[in-house]
Amino acid sequence: MRWPGLCYAAMAMLACAFAFVGLSASSFWIDELFTVHVIHHQGGLGEVFRLALTDVHPPLYYFFLYEWSRLFGFSEWSLRLPSALLGVLAVLLFAQAARHVSRGTGVAFACAAATISTFWFDQSQNARSYMLALTLAACMLDAAIALYRHTLRHPRVFPGGQLALLTAIGLAASLTHAYLLLATGMVWLFMLLSVPDWRLRIALLITGPAILLPNLLYFHWLMHSTQLDLHHLWFQNSVDFFSEEILHALVQLLAKWIIAIGLLLLLARWLLRRLVRSGSSQATSSQTAPETRWAIGLCLCVLVGVIVCGIGVSILIAPSFSDRNLLTCAPFAWLLLAIAYDAYGPRRRTLVNGLVAGLIVLALVGQLSMIRGRWLPRNDPWRASADYVAQLPGCAGQALPVVLPFNFSPATPAFRTLTEREFFGYYLPPSSRPAAYLPSELAGPQALPQTASLIEARSQRAGVSGSCLLLAWGVHDVDEPLAMQMAQDMARQTRHPVIVQEFDKFIWRRLSWVSRSAGYVLLLAPDASAGSPPPVPAKALDPGSRLIVPYVPVETAMLGRGGASAARMRHAAQ
Repeated sequence: MRWPGLCYAAMAMLACAFAFVGLSASSFWIDELFTVHVIHHQGGLGEVFRLALTDVHPPLYYFFLYEWSRLFGFSEWSLRLPSALLGVLAVLLFAQAARHVSRGTGVAFACAAATISTFWFDQSQNARSYMLALTLAACMLDAAIALYRHTLRHPRVFPGGQLALLTAIGLAASLTHAYLLLATGMVWLFMLLSVPDWRLRIALLITGPAILLPNLLYFHWLMHSTQLDLHHLWFQNSVDFFSEEILHALVQLLAKWIIAIGLLLLLARWLLRRLVRSGSSQATSSQTAPETRWAIGLCLCVLVGVIVCGIGVSILIAPSFSDRNLLTCAPFAWLLLAIAYDAYGPRRRTLVNGLVAGLIVLALVGQLSMIRGRWLPRNDPWRASADYVAQLPGCAGQALPVVLPFNFSPATPAFRTLTEREFFGYYLPPSSRPAAYLPSELAGPQALPQTASLIEARSQRAGVSGSCLLLAWGVHDVDEPLAMQMAQDMARQTRHPVIVQEFDKFIWRRLSWVSRSAGYVLLLAPDASAGSPPPVPAKALDPGSRLIVPYVPVETAMLGRGGASAARMRHAAQ
């Protein structure tokens, strides 16, 4: 049947086209803001390298984006455009590699599944290195298959050109993302064990260390230069955490509908072979060809090896295992998906196969509806909340208490400065004065003297027209329970009601986009008795919900989070 392949190809092309839609719909999120911090200067590539050493990722993508920004600037659309371009290129390069070991329908199905995955959807508009990583992983897969096919067709001719290309790709990939160094090592290991030419094995033993050495040198520089505490980031070393991240990677790689249908197809295929043994096998030369068998082994070696080595690195060196890191090797999983569709998917023109193919197409179409989110703000609302704070009456030039992203990095002086200038300060006017504190330093029994004094001073001027009533502003790592707890503590301290203005983002859940609170601005109500909201910015905004937390004396307050009642009012656009 040809029509399913045409449907898959059309869906993949549509998803790729929409990668260029809504590049500025969302503000930068915290990782993108760090990217801007690394490249937004006039210090040249040397300064990029120095700032990249404060991160955990290799510098190649930063070098590329620095030169790109010289030409196209630093707007959201300009810095995200390379990811959209590279995302499309990664799919095209994967299709080029997969066509040698899989049928056209299987390749089209894998391309469609890849482009409607949540990982590809998110990263194709993310100013980070993941789409360059996918592109180089697809290049590595294509080059490895081409090298092996050369050894089969021309066993007496040494594949020097193919090996040089594969080595260059492996080096570039390893300097783009650390997990691609693991993937490159797995490719080299599998080829050492599988290629018959002893000359090629010797060459692999030489080129492998040539890739490893620059990475070891960079890692040495990184460990002596980074300002991050690599042992106290958000990563964990536990069986539960490793299992959750692997499961998250699988769900981001394939939509749940595709996983469910795939399991049903495997079960149906097994039952058919049990019931009708004589006609059950539909294997073809494409599926049994040496290239296909070798490609399956290569992909399994890379995917399993990266998981095992990633856990080992996380335990022995520094916690670093995550779903996004694993998914840098996604093209190897896409190829397994294409080959699996060849083996178990509907191919013959029968009523049952037609129904199964229709079910698969409908499932993919349902997931494809995710492209509606290209017009929605999906990242943490740094821009929307900054616009709101910048327009608050009386706050221009005043200290702006902000909540430090405490899961992003420990609260070192350097990270506080980075948070103030590059995260909260990015969308604010240059004269703004954000000051970063941990939640416990802003409110509650462990509040710092300077923050307690600031909040007390603002409470005393609550009745003065034009006074700054901002108490705290949090975006990353702040959820509604934490914001409410801070508001309750501040209400008790000031003996005034506290307004919690929420800012929403959209997330993909069960084939629809739903809004969730992701940013919070805590404001002092000017009249404790009336509980009226403070003056609002002149610009019409509809950021989300507004919560009013009344003052409750300590002796009557309920213990724990959520002890004070909150009156929820939907903010109406003025």
